[in-house]
Amino acid sequence: MRTPLAAGDAIIRTLLREQWRLIATHIHFIPMGDSAYSYRVETSSHNTYYLKIVDQRSATGRRTATHMNFSLPLQKLIAECHLPEVAASLPQPTLQRACSASSGPLLFALYTFIQGETLADAYPISPTLIRRIGQALAALHMVPLPAALQQQTPQDTLTKPFDAGLLADLASLEGISSRDAPYLQRLHELVWPRRDQIRAFLAHSQDYARQAQQTAVPLVVCHGDAWGGNIILAPSGQLTLLDWESAVMAPPERDAFIYMSSIDPDFSAFDAGYRLIHKEPMLWHASWLAYYGYRRQLRNLAQWLHNLLHETLDEVQRENDVTMIEYHCLNRLEGVEQTAKELLTSLAR
Repeated sequence: MRTPLAAGDAIIRTLLREQWRLIATHIHFIPMGDSAYSYRVETSSHNTYYLKIVDQRSATGRRTATHMNFSLPLQKLIAECHLPEVAASLPQPTLQRACSASSGPLLFALYTFIQGETLADAYPISPTLIRRIGQALAALHMVPLPAALQQQTPQDTLTKPFDAGLLADLASLEGISSRDAPYLQRLHELVWPRRDQIRAFLAHSQDYARQAQQTAVPLVVCHGDAWGGNIILAPSGQLTLLDWESAVMAPPERDAFIYMSSIDPDFSAFDAGYRLIHKEPMLWHASWLAYYGYRRQLRNLAQWLHNLLHETLDEVQRENDVTMIEYHCLNRLEGVEQTAKELLTSLAR
């Protein structure tokens, strides 16, 4: 989120004291993300933590909180594996040994704080670093899950619930007029003229889904959102993955597709790094890669449209979401289509 939690620091101090027996000396808001509030917390014991607060009063918050029933134990597992290629910040158990705590609609999760900058501003990422990311994700994909965690593991079935909502929200833009709020007028100007392209984009994604379902692939532990903003590179070269709320059991292409996008076109570098860890013969399936490329943009568009049309947002967050639609979604549609075509041609050869 782009602005701090309205309840202020008082509730944070109270929860940390009651649930983790920690006394916060400094609380620093981190303006990042779309589904949770982020804070760096320094305590009287001279330790630093990362605190994530999810507001379940929004649809996005409810989905995130539900998924954390799986992602928090998974993140703990990865952190405690001490893999040389990839790490995760360790969720801190409450006094009741739970992975999170709640106060009304707010869910709190506390983690070890990872020093360093993310790769959000590292684009275009060098082939050397892309190879390292390929190694990290291959190591993650090979982690076996204990039986208890397998029972609560979500699986990617290629059915996404946001299609109908996206089409309905897209249609509702027609009714926006000069009498509506300026941010709604700007939203109309950006999205409404491209409605036919968005509908065609959705139809293409459904075509790729049908093709993908005809190809049986293994399911592995996927991070689900391993773009540069969710990766920190340590001086040692080890990569730490952040924000595990999209983690899922899915084909390896679920993580790999990000590195065949128009931003990072050097998929061969990712593949080379992946094969250094994944010693078995590896065949990437073009239909799965293309499907995930399409669905990422559609999911983002659906979420930001829903937030702007249905959720209670402050002015800063509204401006952020409109900007994200313009510069991190609509301007990438043509690139995704072109990259998918090139990938299909390349892998066919």
